Amino acid sequence: MSYLSQNTALRLADDLVADGKMHFTFDEARERLGQSPPATGNLLQRMIAAGLIDRVRRGHYVVRPLGVLGTPSVAEEVSLAVGAAFAGIPHRMAYRTALDEHDLIVHPARSIYVATPKRIRSKTLSGRPLHIVQEPESDINVGAIACGQSWVSSVERALLDAAMRPNLVGGATVLATAIVAAGNRVDVTALTRYAQELAWAAALRRIGSIADALEVEGLAGRLQPLKPPTADLDLEPGSDKPRVWRDARWRMRWPQSVAEIASVAKQ
Repeated sequence: MSYLSQNTALRLADDLVADGKMHFTFDEARERLGQSPPATGNLLQRMIAAGLIDRVRRGHYVVRPLGVLGTPSVAEEVSLAVGAAFAGIPHRMAYRTALDEHDLIVHPARSIYVATPKRIRSKTLSGRPLHIVQEPESDINVGAIACGQSWVSSVERALLDAAMRPNLVGGATVLATAIVAAGNRVDVTALTRYAQELAWAAALRRIGSIADALEVEGLAGRLQPLKPPTADLDLEPGSDKPRVWRDARWRMRWPQSVAEIASVAKQ
């Protein structure tokens, strides 16, 4: 990068940070620089190569924090990249990403899961796989909490997300691991209220079944179904595993024995 380009790049980064804008768009950069689209694009590419900014998706960039220069900023601050990519779009970091954010799973989440009512074509975010889960706009903010420049499922909403669609977090064993890890951190009243607002009776039944069967501290015996169960449900819907145990109270069919799931979830 030439001396002139370097000065321009540093000035742009400094101005953005001074204005509290850790994420910005191509058009915002062009307006600040007063340059043509090709010149702006060339400078941004040089800033990426120099480690000053990170491109999270087409036309959307983040200023890399000083402590992570030379590495993708999303590796240190997922919310920064998500906030930049989804600026102005209703969204929530959810499913496995939210479980990881709350330290409820053992293995870090490589992919980024974002719930939004919009169709997003991007398949990656700062070099990591991006999975979009479309939800009605009315559901996006239920149980969402601020996380930097973005939003993330609260512990209670994260568990409901995982219990409603276990396939998006890695199955029943991962769900059970998250429930055990959450334990006393869960606000049972909020969990029940969110389940009611979302009409996710099935998700609450899966959480209740695991909490009771595994005797999870802080949750066992404290949950009630939204309405009396009238039919059996699968703990891991869509799985082709044989059902080996049935929870009579919650009317839940398990693909593994309680002992098998407990041996992994309680490690």
